[in-house]
This record gives sequence, structure tokens and C-alpha cells, in this order.
Amino acid sequence: MIRKNIGNSYRIVLLTVIFLFQCLSFQGQTSGFAYKAKEEDKLYEVWIVQEAWHTGIVFAIDDVDPDHWPEIKNYQDLNFVDVGWGDERFYQAHGNPVFLAARAILWPTQSVMQIFAFNTPIRSAYGRESRILRVPLTPEQFESLAGFVSDSYIVDESGNPVTSTAYGETEHYFLATRNYHLFRTCNTWVAIAFKQAGFNVRTFFVLNANQLYRQLSRIPGTEFIRE
Repeated sequence: MIRKNIGNSYRIVLLTVIFLFQCLSFQGQTSGFAYKAKEEDKLYEVWIVQEAWHTGIVFAIDDVDPDHWPEIKNYQDLNFVDVGWGDERFYQAHGNPVFLAARAILWPTQSVMQIFAFNTPIRSAYGRESRILRVPLTPEQFESLAGFVSDSYIVDESGNPVTSTAYGETEHYFLATRNYHLFRTCNTWVAIAFKQAGFNVRTFFVLNANQLYRQLSRIPGTEFIRE
């Protein structure tokens, strides 16, 4: 009986993990609203990228004001930066270890941000199966979104971001605010970022990429980047 219960529990955890992260079958549709900006308005844009279990926000580095995101100065010789968020151990682990995935969703755990800067054009930087949604923002929304990222770092007494040491030294993973758990995944984190930037998006129970993309694709002017 004990062995049977353990087996059932394992299957429940595994099915929960699959539910949360199986996102690749979604075929996104662009919003039905047309966005018309005044000529004098300056619009910024960011890209929401989902590749396998990763969902992140991509910024054009030249657009980011270091006053709103001071850490961006470390990447100003590159073109783009991909910002992701997740459980400290599972996010950095090789492969897809089920035990770490179950631990991440069943207990509140320390989170990290992955900051990865690159020069490659966005569409070619990711796999063919990835989903990329371009979102236009006003200057105020863009400033708030960049500020949200900056505020998500855990910093030391000198105000410097603290890197994760879960698997040794790293240049890409930084300890982040907010715990990771079943009801706060990387997709929830992106929804919170857009909510705090002034967008009318739901953040509760946005657990997987399908739910997130349905929310963000309603923003006027968004489009999926196919090629």
C-alpha cells in the first residue's frame, strides 16, 4: 500500500510538471486591435520569448536608460538582453531533472534571474519551435518594465547584484526577489512585470506560457514574429 501511494504521488507530481510547462503546441494569434500611434509618439518594443520551458523578456539594450536599470551598463557593447526568472536550482540544472522540478513547484524556493546578452538578430537567436511575441510600449511603460527588472535583483551592502552560487561561479544567474512555487512560475513573473508597467493583464493563475500569451496578445499592436 505504501509503495502504491508513493507511485501515485510521483505520477501526480509528474503530471503537474507536464501541465505547467507543456506549451509548445499553442498556435498564437495576433490581436484583433490595430494600434495607431501619433507621429510624435516614440514607441519602444520588447519581445516575449518562449523556448521549451523558458519564458523571458528581451530588451534592445540601446533603448534602456541606465538610470532605470543600472546593471544594463555591463552589457552595452551588445544588442539585446534576455531576462528570465525561475527556481535557482532547476533553472540552472542540465537537462530536465524531475526531482528538482517537483521541488520547485511544491515548496517556495529561492529564485534567480538569468541575464543573457547577445548580438544575433532575435528570430535567429532562438530555435524554430520558439514563440516570439513583439509588444509595443510607451516610454512610460518601457521605463517601468526596465525598473521592474532592476528592482528584482537581490543586492549586497554595496548595492551590487548577488550572483547565484548553487552550481559554482556564474556570470548569468543572479539571486532574485520573490520565491518560486506552483502558483508563481516564470510566466507569472512576466505577467507581474507587465502589470506593474501599467498594462491591464491578469497575474493570478498565469502558470504556463499559453495563459501568458493569451493575456499579452490582447495588447494592441502585438504581433508574433514568424521569420
